[in-house]
Formats: sequence, structure tokens, C-alpha cells
Amino acid sequence: MDIKLELLLERVATLNGAAYDDEVVRGAQDKRAVEAALAAELLYRPAPRFLAIPGTDPRIVKCRQFRAHLTCASAAEVLGYPMWGKPKSLHLAVPSNRGVRSSPHRDLSDVVVHRKTQLTPMTVDGFPLVVPAEVVACCLKCLDELDAICVADAALHRGDTTKAEVAELLTGRYSAKAKQRLERAEPATRSPLETRTRLALRDINLSVDTGVIVEGIGEVDMLVEGWLIVETDGWEFHSSNEQFALDRHRDQAALAAGYVPMRLTGQDVAAGEERIRRIVAQAILGAARSVRVALPQNPGIMRNLCRAAGAR
Repeated sequence: MDIKLELLLERVATLNGAAYDDEVVRGAQDKRAVEAALAAELLYRPAPRFLAIPGTDPRIVKCRQFRAHLTCASAAEVLGYPMWGKPKSLHLAVPSNRGVRSSPHRDLSDVVVHRKTQLTPMTVDGFPLVVPAEVVACCLKCLDELDAICVADAALHRGDTTKAEVAELLTGRYSAKAKQRLERAEPATRSPLETRTRLALRDINLSVDTGVIVEGIGEVDMLVEGWLIVETDGWEFHSSNEQFALDRHRDQAALAAGYVPMRLTGQDVAAGEERIRRIVAQAILGAARSVRVALPQNPGIMRNLCRAAGAR
């Protein structure tokens, strides 16, 4: 392959696989290399004066057309921060002093443009993004509360950013709601199932501690009112025979330690906040008011129980 053609392709690849001519063409020889690359289908033109490598993700192509970086829900998706709703629009970050207008070749109908005074670029798996703190801050302002806090929980849990870093970005009079959402985020939360359950229960003023280490049991998803262990069982991590057995052994240990364990399925949580609250409320009321829970009155049976339990 011609050296000029190789250099041209390398420049386009360095710019995430899509670039304007003025970013990669530096003279007459480069122009000839462009024509050769187009003829050989090593590059194509999604728009006039714009080049892309075949197979480049459409999100990257559109992002580069606006000379932007992915942010908010679009960047969260690339980073693997889970949300309950898949992004319907492409969220792009551009400098606050740059105007962005729609044109026949740059359609804004499915794009959300975020103008930022602070924009810190990074690349992940070939995608041009902003750094995690800026992604989280944008989500907290832009998305609905549940998805925003799911993203914040995931970023904090992975150690990609901190509450302090995100808080520094939440300035101005329009950041009050985002700051409140950030306060509700929990680094100990490990999944969107836990996030949704925690928020649903705290919204009715229940005491909910997350990621609690219980002696003899290990880490539990949530400890509600100090005695009800609530675990959220997604199919991905609880479908194997080994995990099924481990979950039952943990429940046995919890009961032996005086806790009441209960499990919410992924379907329970996906059904919504009302379903979550109803299941947990029924468990709390049923266990706390139960007249059925009592030790046998027969001394002989009690001795047998203590002996079987290993107690003296």
C-alpha cells in the first residue's frame, strides 16, 4: 500500500475512524490518497468533505460530524453504566462557545447537544467521550431520576469518579436538582435492581443500608430497618446451580443470626416501585405482627433444638 495512503488511513483511524478533510488532508498528495482510498472502498463519504472508515460505529460517525464527544446517556452506554431506558437520542458535548446548527448533512432531530464550559476528552473502545465525572454530572441534570442515579451508582461503585468530583461540576442555579440526586447515589450499590429497590423503599422513609457486611453471611444488598435482608436476584448472576445453593445457604445463615431474608426477582423490580414497596411492606408487617413465630413450650423439644443447633 502507498505510504501516503497508509498515513491518511492512520490519521482517520486516530480520529476515531471518521474525520473532515481539513483534519487529515495536508496537500495535493493527500488529496490523491483520498481518491485512491475511496476507489478502493477503504474510506467512504457519509457527508461532503467528510471521510469515514467502513464499519465505524454510526454513533462515532455522527459524533465526529459535529466535532463533538459523547456524553450523558450515550457515553454511559459505552462505559457500561446500566440504565433502565436505552438512549433514544445521541447525546453530544460541544464547547459552550460553539454554535451547532442542523443541516441536510447534520440532522439534529435525534441529537441532544450539551454545551459545556468544561469538556475533558477521552477515548474508550474507539468512542470519543468525556471523562466519567462529566458524564455523571450531565446525566444527573438531563435524565429522569432513576436512570440518572443508576448511572451515578455504577460510576461511583467502579471507582471511575467520586461524589466530590461530580459535585464540582454541578454549579449554577440549574444544578439544585442534580445535586439532590447526587446525594441519593450510593457507591456500595452494585446493580440497577439495587438502585431502584433502594430508592423505592427510601421514598416511603424506610431505613435502608446498602452493601452491609453481616457476620457469618457476608455482604448483603440491603438491610431494611436493621433486620430485614433484601436481596435483588438478577438472572445473570443467580441462575447457576452453584449460586442457587450459595443463596440458600446465606438465607439459612441469616435466619440463624436472627435476620429475616427475602429475595426480589428481577421481574419484581422491573414491575415498578409500587410492586417493590408492596412486597417489602407485606414482609415487614407480616413478620413483625406474626403470632405464629414462637419457641416450643416443651422443655424436651427445646433441649433437642439447642442440641441440634450446636448450642449448650
